[in-house]
Amino acid sequence: MCLRITTHQLNWFIGLFLLWFAPIPAFAAPLSGTGPHLPIPSINPAWPVGTHPTRVNLGGNFTGTWTTPVQPAWVGTFTANGPIPGSTAAGLVQYDFTSLPLGYLPAGTFFVFGDIDQGSTLPETAKLTAFDASGNSLATPWLDETHAVRGPGTGTAGTVQPGDMPGWSWNDSSSPNTYVVDGSTIITGNPSVAFALTSNQPIYTMELNKLTTHYGFGLAAPDVPEPTTLTLACFGSLALVSLRRRRFNANSSLHKKWF
Repeated sequence: MCLRITTHQLNWFIGLFLLWFAPIPAFAAPLSGTGPHLPIPSINPAWPVGTHPTRVNLGGNFTGTWTTPVQPAWVGTFTANGPIPGSTAAGLVQYDFTSLPLGYLPAGTFFVFGDIDQGSTLPETAKLTAFDASGNSLATPWLDETHAVRGPGTGTAGTVQPGDMPGWSWNDSSSPNTYVVDGSTIITGNPSVAFALTSNQPIYTMELNKLTTHYGFGLAAPDVPEPTTLTLACFGSLALVSLRRRRFNANSSLHKKWF
């Protein structure tokens, strides 16, 4: 039996796919509690996980600008007061996302850390606090567990091992409503691991307290899916709908036959 697909149906499924799946890269549990090593995802997506903004140093502050091919909700410019958080900079960075298209940083943004450990003999540490539209700190976990990692780690052929990942805490007594990422828990070897967490709530403003140098931090926006990927996904969805319809019709016929 041939599957007939009209242009209207294909467009409808493409729109539905974008609405349901495009804004959030993958489902994961919120990152809460505390632990000595961030989890390594069981399914590790290809790197890079998204597109970083173009950052412009304005002397004491900077801007970040996203352009296509990132998704439309991210296309725009945000501002930040403080140094660009690269490996040679440390200090407090205050982000303002209210100039982005939706007036906030959308859920589904990648928070990318690079080489946060203590290989430089520094206890490399980052603290992140996010705020809502009223300036209140977000009181529920607003980052999800690790989305993706990239080595080299200390394993065979540079694979990333559990002990290569830094520790974390959320909302501990000394840092309320704050994520602390702590590289001092890495005590074996000198890995150079990058990893991405994903936000799950709108963020209007944010503070990054980058306590040391020798590691990097950046934000990345999800890209618009390639047309081929969308088409395959939509054809798969249409095939699934068609299969379910045929099963429903078959069951209906059987129901009528016996009753």
